[in-house]
Amino acid sequence: MNQPTPSSLCLEIYVGQHCWNCEEALQIAEQARQIPGIDVQVIDLDQAGIVPPPRIFAVPTYVINGKIVSLGNPAREAFLDALRREKGTGL
Repeated sequence: MNQPTPSSLCLEIYVGQHCWNCEEALQIAEQARQIPGIDVQVIDLDQAGIVPPPRIFAVPTYVINGKIVSLGNPAREAFLDALRREKGTGL
Protein backbone atom coordinates (compact mmCIF):
# COMPACT_ATOMS: atom_id res chain seq x y z
CA MET A 1 0.00 0.00 0.00
CA ASN A 2 1.09 3.55 -0.62
CA GLN A 3 2.30 5.53 2.36
CA PRO A 4 0.56 8.86 2.90
CA THR A 5 2.55 12.04 2.57
CA PRO A 6 2.83 14.03 5.81
CA SER A 7 -0.11 16.21 4.81
CA SER A 8 -2.35 13.47 3.44
CA LEU A 9 -4.55 10.75 4.84
CA CYS A 10 -4.42 7.25 3.44
CA LEU A 11 -7.87 5.64 3.51
CA GLU A 12 -7.88 1.95 2.69
CA ILE A 13 -11.21 0.20 2.28
CA TYR A 14 -11.09 -3.58 2.18
CA VAL A 15 -13.95 -5.19 0.24
CA GLY A 16 -14.88 -8.56 -1.21
CA GLN A 17 -17.00 -9.65 -4.14
CA HIS A 18 -19.06 -11.90 -1.88
CA CYS A 19 -19.96 -8.92 0.35
CA TRP A 20 -23.49 -7.64 -0.21
CA ASN A 21 -22.73 -4.54 1.86
CA CYS A 22 -19.57 -3.56 -0.04
CA GLU A 23 -21.45 -1.60 -2.71
CA GLU A 24 -21.98 1.09 -0.08
CA ALA A 25 -18.23 0.97 0.69
CA LEU A 26 -17.50 1.64 -2.99
CA GLN A 27 -19.88 4.61 -2.93
CA ILE A 28 -18.14 6.00 0.16
CA ALA A 29 -14.76 5.51 -1.55
CA GLU A 30 -15.90 7.46 -4.60
CA GLN A 31 -17.10 10.34 -2.49
CA ALA A 32 -13.97 10.31 -0.30
CA ARG A 33 -11.84 10.61 -3.46
CA GLN A 34 -13.38 14.05 -3.97
CA ILE A 35 -11.83 15.34 -0.73
CA PRO A 36 -8.44 16.96 -1.33
CA GLY A 37 -5.53 15.40 0.53
CA ILE A 38 -7.03 11.94 0.94
CA ASP A 39 -5.46 8.99 -0.85
CA VAL A 40 -8.26 6.41 -1.20
CA GLN A 41 -7.46 2.80 -1.99
CA VAL A 42 -10.05 0.06 -2.41
CA ILE A 43 -8.57 -3.39 -1.87
CA ASP A 44 -10.67 -6.28 -3.19
CA LEU A 45 -9.64 -9.30 -1.15
CA ASP A 46 -11.14 -11.64 -3.76
CA GLN A 47 -8.65 -10.54 -6.43
CA ALA A 48 -5.95 -13.09 -7.26
CA GLY A 49 -2.73 -12.56 -5.36
CA ILE A 50 -4.20 -10.31 -2.66
CA VAL A 51 -3.31 -11.51 0.81
CA PRO A 52 -5.10 -9.62 3.55
CA PRO A 53 -3.09 -8.34 6.48
CA PRO A 54 -3.73 -10.49 9.58
CA ARG A 55 -5.75 -7.72 11.23
CA ILE A 56 -8.29 -7.64 8.37
CA PHE A 57 -10.86 -10.35 9.06
CA ALA A 58 -14.10 -8.82 7.79
CA VAL A 59 -15.32 -6.72 4.89
CA PRO A 60 -15.82 -3.92 4.54
CA THR A 61 -13.05 -2.67 6.80
CA TYR A 62 -11.91 0.95 6.82
CA VAL A 63 -8.31 1.82 7.72
CA ILE A 64 -6.91 5.35 8.01
CA ASN A 65 -3.14 5.72 8.13
CA GLY A 66 -2.78 2.13 9.31
CA LYS A 67 -5.46 2.25 12.02
CA ILE A 68 -8.75 0.36 11.70
CA VAL A 69 -11.52 2.93 12.10
CA SER A 70 -14.57 0.89 11.11
CA LEU A 71 -15.58 -2.73 10.75
CA GLY A 72 -18.56 -2.51 8.45
CA ASN A 73 -19.79 0.65 6.80
CA PRO A 74 -19.85 3.81 8.87
CA ALA A 75 -22.71 6.26 8.46
CA ARG A 76 -21.77 7.76 5.10
CA GLU A 77 -22.30 11.48 5.67
CA ALA A 78 -20.90 11.47 9.21
CA PHE A 79 -17.77 9.62 8.01
CA LEU A 80 -17.24 11.95 5.04
CA ASP A 81 -17.79 14.98 7.27
CA ALA A 82 -15.17 13.65 9.69
CA LEU A 83 -12.70 13.21 6.81
CA ARG A 84 -13.37 16.77 5.63
CA ARG A 85 -12.84 18.12 9.15
CA GLU A 86 -9.62 16.16 9.50
CA LYS A 87 -8.34 17.66 6.24
CA GLY A 88 -9.71 21.09 7.11
CA THR A 89 -11.60 21.45 3.83
CA GLY A 90 -15.03 22.05 5.32
CA LEU A 91 -16.55 21.20 1.96
